[in-house]
Amino acid sequence: MSNCYVHPDTEAVGICVGCGKFICSSCNTELKGKNYCKSCLNDLFDENKRKLEKLEDNKQSQPMVFMNAGGGGGASSSSSSSSSSSSSSAGGRGVGAKYTKNKTTAGILAILLGGIGVHKFYLGRWGWGILYLIFCWTYIPGIIGLIEGIAYLVSNPDDFARKHDPGYIPYS
Repeated sequence: MSNCYVHPDTEAVGICVGCGKFICSSCNTELKGKNYCKSCLNDLFDENKRKLEKLEDNKQSQPMVFMNAGGGGGASSSSSSSSSSSSSSAGGRGVGAKYTKNKTTAGILAILLGGIGVHKFYLGRWGWGILYLIFCWTYIPGIIGLIEGIAYLVSNPDDFARKHDPGYIPYS
C-alpha cells in the first residue's frame, strides 16, 4: 500500500470512499463499515445538515392540509347525496367503495331462479348452488331463494357487500 495523503510518513490502512485517497489509522473514521477521511466525513455531515435545514424550511413554508375522509362537517347539501354517488368523490369521501357483486342482480336472481340456486352461483358460492340444484325438486330451495332475494334487495349495499362480496373494498 501507499502512504497517507495527510501524513506522508505514515503507512495507509485504507482508502477513503468519499475521495479515493489513502488514509492512515489516525485519519481513518469507519462509518457503517466504510472508511472515510476527516474532510470527507465533514463534507458528508454538512451535506446532510443542509438537507435537513431545507426540509425544515419547506415544512414551515407549506401550509398544513387536513383531509377528512369520513365526510360530514361539510356543506349540508353534500350530506344528502345518495348511495349511488358513493363511487364519486362527492361528499368529501375520497375514493369510493368498490363492489364486484350487485345486490339487485343477486336479489332478482334469487327471487326468479332461486329454486335452482342461480343466485348462489352468481355470488361465488358453488357448493350452496349445487346443493340448491340437487334439492330443487323439493321446492324448499325456491322458498329459501325467495326469502333470500327479498333480504338482498332490502339490505344496505355495504352490509350486503361485506357479507356476500369477496372483492369488496370499503371506503379508503
